[in-house]
Amino acid sequence: MKAKITALLFVAALFTGLLLFNQNKAVAQEIISGNLFQNPGWEDGYYNQDGIPQIAVPNGWRMHWLDGVTFAGSGDNVAYRPETVVWNIMDAPENERAVFFRDGSYTLKIFKSWSPVYAALSQDVSGLEVGRKYRIVAPIFIDLVEKYENGQKVPPYRNDSGFVRFGAGKLGAPWLDGSQINYSPYWTAENVNPFYQAMPIFIWDFVATEPNMTIFIEMGSNYPWSNNGFFMDGVGLFALDQKEGVVSSGGSGSGGGGGVAAPAGTPLPTSTPLPTPTPRADGSIVHIVGAGDTFWSIAIEYAPALGMTAEEALPVIMELNNNPAFISAGQELIIKEPDPNAAANAATAAESEATPEGETTEGEAIVVEGAAPAEAEATATPEASDTPAEETVIESTSGGVCLQVYEDINGNELYDNDEPLLPDAAVTLFRAGNTVTTYITDGVSEPHCIDNLEGGAYEIQVFPPANYRATTPDTWALAITNGVMVPVAFGVQEGAAEVAMVGTSDAAAEGDTAVAVSDTETPTEEANASSNSGGIMANIGLIVLGIAVVLVLLAGAGVILLRRA
Repeated sequence: MKAKITALLFVAALFTGLLLFNQNKAVAQEIISGNLFQNPGWEDGYYNQDGIPQIAVPNGWRMHWLDGVTFAGSGDNVAYRPETVVWNIMDAPENERAVFFRDGSYTLKIFKSWSPVYAALSQDVSGLEVGRKYRIVAPIFIDLVEKYENGQKVPPYRNDSGFVRFGAGKLGAPWLDGSQINYSPYWTAENVNPFYQAMPIFIWDFVATEPNMTIFIEMGSNYPWSNNGFFMDGVGLFALDQKEGVVSSGGSGSGGGGGVAAPAGTPLPTSTPLPTPTPRADGSIVHIVGAGDTFWSIAIEYAPALGMTAEEALPVIMELNNNPAFISAGQELIIKEPDPNAAANAATAAESEATPEGETTEGEAIVVEGAAPAEAEATATPEASDTPAEETVIESTSGGVCLQVYEDINGNELYDNDEPLLPDAAVTLFRAGNTVTTYITDGVSEPHCIDNLEGGAYEIQVFPPANYRATTPDTWALAITNGVMVPVAFGVQEGAAEVAMVGTSDAAAEGDTAVAVSDTETPTEEANASSNSGGIMANIGLIVLGIAVVLVLLAGAGVILLRRA
């Protein structure tokens, strides 16, 4: 009879959970490769393209530009060839080094005064997997200056002047050929804030249509400001653990082709994910620098292990290694310092192994198999304390979290029925500093439930789309308990965002995405203090229903115990 009651309770709880939440599985988009760009931080030298002294280009890359012509948006203003410099940090003023340099000793400067400018940097990349999704990452400082006042830069008053765009096309595709290149949307000051005199990190995902492709990073200004400049350092191209059944053929510009399906039964290539960093015996983590590694790519790789964003991990790793001006293949970099408690823990473990079975050390608690420790006995019921533990356990489903991101129109940190769900927000679940999974909202199927999680402490963080900021705490601490689904709702509003990624335009290939990542995180203490307001309160009805499920389980336990009595 006990087994039947337990089974009925389990079915009831499962049925209730299905009514409460949409049980979609999380779609992870984790990075599974190192940086696929050659010379991504410009540390491997440069050359003068086409023999032009004013055009210095990092090795492995090629520059493109318009010269003596107008382009869409520039009106009657003619664009001219820019100048480019691979700038050594030692040649930069002290106050500009932290502004323009992100990785190593060099940054790339592209600039032109009193003339519109439209330029691009490209590289041919081989070994891509057709149908796999890839991510382009580029920190770009938008140094557009309308005028100078008292030695200070005044940014342009026009929000539609400067722009950044990425592209992925057929190998050797001519620049600006929309029939062969799939382009991202344009990023401007209209959809990214701050944009001028700032260094947003632009990110765009695309699906590889061929094993060998040409990648473009474009930038420009359609107005002849006193300075039209761009600084770029530490760019990246990474494979994601997501494949698409349908990929785009051609580009998103005029004349772009439609979608085509891969031949039925054609196996897509597989790749080996990056290994999870394994701490050494002393608790430290060390990275051996490989060819093509940069501080930025290393920060992206180890950010989950450090429980940080890549932007936060970058200065931490550099400082741990005394801020070297450059790195070389084979060099050891400290990612995490030794744990002072690691040796003590190892000694304790060794002492425990050395203790003969049946003996104890001084002060050690003695636990007899089948008996509860003293703390557990203090809270156990008399009936349970007289019964072996294995006979009183009630089976339950694993715990989890159900999440959604909504547009908090009125800013009250509560989810109101007339407020829309928001697509293109990334929500990441962390445990012990490691990423468990990341989910990208679609604004339709939420709340999205991540179930089958082990009980314990977790953190969940929202990364709003570009030009949005969280109105609720953007990071919350969670306690996952077996059989309970915790509802979490993040509220966001349009506002300043430092890391910019814009949603894919309608013309972009199916499956392309762009996600916003915030440079700021709410401390755990603040998240705990705020966990009783905002998004949690917005789901109070769900919480009550979740508690009801738990009470049903506890009532079932009481029935079993009464029957035994």
